[in-house]
Amino acid sequence: MTRPKRNPSDDMPPEPAPGPAERRPKLVLPMGRGSRGKTMLCRWMIERALDAGRVPVVADGDRTNQSLARAFSSVLSPPSADDADVREWIAGLVEALLIERQDTVLDLGGGDLVLKGLAREMDLLPWLTGLGVELVAVHLIGAASDDMAFLYSMEEGGLLAPPATILVLNEGMVPPGRSPHAAFSATVQAHPILAATVARGARVVSMPRLEPASEVEERGLTFVAASENRVPAGQPPLGLWRAQQVALWRRRMAVAFAPVEEWLP
Repeated sequence: MTRPKRNPSDDMPPEPAPGPAERRPKLVLPMGRGSRGKTMLCRWMIERALDAGRVPVVADGDRTNQSLARAFSSVLSPPSADDADVREWIAGLVEALLIERQDTVLDLGGGDLVLKGLAREMDLLPWLTGLGVELVAVHLIGAASDDMAFLYSMEEGGLLAPPATILVLNEGMVPPGRSPHAAFSATVQAHPILAATVARGARVVSMPRLEPASEVEERGLTFVAASENRVPAGQPPLGLWRAQQVALWRRRMAVAFAPVEEWLP
């Protein structure tokens, strides 16, 4: 009886089934002028990740007010406010991100130009993108045309203009007596750099105002604890009214940032 001829490939081990694509770690970069709500947004993003069981690296590089370091444990900070130390510290963060592949939130002080210099010197955006890191630029914007200058400086020449760019219109920056719609439409939304950034794929979201924001921060409360009127022993209660304000704000934040959920840590 004639045996069937064997195909040489029959002796080869079967190819492994393709696995899921490797998740790209995020480097989240909140940016903007000072007092535009960067730290508040960072706190919300980090709390949101922790509540979902994710543990991002939190890096507080604000040279004058390290609010994140007071709000969370295991926060990384530069050894000093010196430019050289901050640059070396950022280099170490990036090295660790490339090795450990863990989402990182890097909060620098308002208007800090160290990141801009490194982005230019290191060709940061294409380099890290090529290494499988997703850069997320988060611009905090108030209701003033001057806020567009920082956005322009990062968008110019694509310096730090990743596909994942979030333009956050902070309603807490709107002067009392004006509606957010009127305030922003008359200033930043009429600015050509905002239109150009949106045209290339950036997304605009509105960050709702939180009336007791300063009290929540001064007391060192998480937004979850504040919404449940839970305070450390020895502190007077926040009060049911303010707790409800925080609870409603958290719900509005979830709705507002739903269109950019995949870009958050």
